[in-house]
Amino acid sequence: MNDVQKVELEILKKFIEVCDKHNLRYFLYGGTLIGAVRHKGFIPWDDDIDIAMPRSDYEKFLKLQSEFPEYYFIQTHKTDPGYIYHFAKIRDSRTTYIETFFKSNKINHGIWIDIFPIDGVSKKMKDPKKLRHRIKYCWYNIYLCYLPALYKKPKKRTFIRDILIDILITPLVLLTNPFNIRHKVIEKVMKKYDFETSAMITDYSDFAVKKCSMPNYYKEAIELEFEGIKAKCPKDYDKILSQRYGNYMQIPPESERYAHHVKHCSTTIDYKTYMKENKLD
Repeated sequence: MNDVQKVELEILKKFIEVCDKHNLRYFLYGGTLIGAVRHKGFIPWDDDIDIAMPRSDYEKFLKLQSEFPEYYFIQTHKTDPGYIYHFAKIRDSRTTYIETFFKSNKINHGIWIDIFPIDGVSKKMKDPKKLRHRIKYCWYNIYLCYLPALYKKPKKRTFIRDILIDILITPLVLLTNPFNIRHKVIEKVMKKYDFETSAMITDYSDFAVKKCSMPNYYKEAIELEFEGIKAKCPKDYDKILSQRYGNYMQIPPESERYAHHVKHCSTTIDYKTYMKENKLD
């Protein structure tokens, strides 16, 4: 494990402790699930941890900030207004991990793990292509919520360009995101079908949301080893990973083995200090 992964693992341990205490369901997800199955831990070059939770458990989890040490921050667009995603992160505020896309955003930039809500998408079994209208509608609204992330802090070398981008973005933001209406629209779409009674489920926040639309394979959990600890995983992990990634047991070519999130990083300096010292604030 590298230093960033060690910090993420500590966040995961605390997350699992809180979930077990409150009987909340969670599952290792995405690349983290592949890591548990294929490596019994992190994919060596992976730079984050992904967790999925059924919507009802996810909503309960969001109310448990007091269960975590003060330096762990449950980040959503409600707790951190500059944050634009429709899934949560748990951040270690003592550290720094700034994504390229968000380096100008005034948000908590600590090292994180991702927490994704899993929602029902259909009461009946359907081809994901038949769900495309709901998915497209949801993603149309999600993209509009991403507009504020395009704001640029004007730099000397690109001052005119940055100002023009900000001028163009401002009216669009004012028109599409007043009072978080757009976030409410998206969440209403996501929550339309109850996870418990849906034949098909999805992760609406995934760019490959059609591949994530599948039978509800998240009904049962098993424990798999992940870096020396036991963590809950979907019993039907093979079906989930095969649909989402194809032959997930095959190691990708070396050219594809790299971290994809980080711009600035420190496991020993908190993000506020780091941004100030590096003139990023």
